[in-house]
Amino acid sequence: MFVKLTKYIFYDLLKSRWVLATFFFYALVVYILLEFGRSVEKAVVSYGNLSSLSLSLFSLLLSTTYLYSNRNFFEFLLSQPVKRSTLMLSVNVSLSLSLSISYLLGSLLPFYYLVGYNQSFFRCVLLNLFLVPLFVSLGILSSLLVEDRIRGFGFSLFLWLFFCVFYDAILLYLVIALSDYPVEKMLLTLTLLNPIDLLRLTLLMEVGLYELMGFVGRWLANYLKDLWFLPALLSALYTLLVFLLNMSVFKRRDF
Repeated sequence: MFVKLTKYIFYDLLKSRWVLATFFFYALVVYILLEFGRSVEKAVVSYGNLSSLSLSLFSLLLSTTYLYSNRNFFEFLLSQPVKRSTLMLSVNVSLSLSLSISYLLGSLLPFYYLVGYNQSFFRCVLLNLFLVPLFVSLGILSSLLVEDRIRGFGFSLFLWLFFCVFYDAILLYLVIALSDYPVEKMLLTLTLLNPIDLLRLTLLMEVGLYELMGFVGRWLANYLKDLWFLPALLSALYTLLVFLLNMSVFKRRDF
C-alpha cells in the first residue's frame, strides 16, 4: 500500500506547475550566476545561499498547498483500510522526492554543461537536498495544526522567516548583549540547531571563506573541516523529529 500511494502522489506531483517552475528557476539561476559572475567559487557561494533560502521556502509552500488542496482525497483514503502512518509517510516521501529531483536536475544539468564537474558545487547541491524533507515536514505540520488555509500559509511563512531571518537576528542580539561574557560555545550550539546557518558555514568552509562567519566559522574550520556532511546528519535528525511530531498530531486529528 505504501508503494502504491507513493507512486500515485509522486506522479500527481510531477504534473504540478510547482515542480516545473522549480526546475526552470534553478536552471536559470545557475546560468545567470555562471554567465555574469566573476568566478566559479563566488557563483557556488551565491548559489548555495540563494538555494538554501528559496528551496526551504518552496518546500514549505508546496507541502502546505498540497495538503490543503487534497484534504478531501486524504479523507477518502482514511475511510479505506489505509493506516494513517502509511499515508503520512507516503505524502512526505512523494513531496520530498518531487522537489528534490526538480532541484537536482535544475542545478546540475546547466552547471555541468557550462563548467563541468565541480566538487564544491556538487556538495553544495547535495547538502541543500537535505533541507527539502525537513521543510516539507514543517509545511505538513503547519497544515495539520492550522485548519484555516490562510492562517496555515501565514504560519508556514513565519517558520521560514524564523529560520532564515529572525534566528540570525536573535544570535546577533545575543552577541551584542553578552559581549562581556564568553558566549562562543553557546552561540556555536545555537548555530548547530539551525540547519540553514550550519549549511552556510559548511559552504563557506568548502570554498575557504569561513572567516567571513567570525569566530564560529573559524572554530568549525579547525575542528569540523572534515565533517562537511554534518549539516546533512543534523537535518536528517531534525526531519525525523518533526516527522514523529507530525505522526502524533495526525493520529489525533479528526477528519
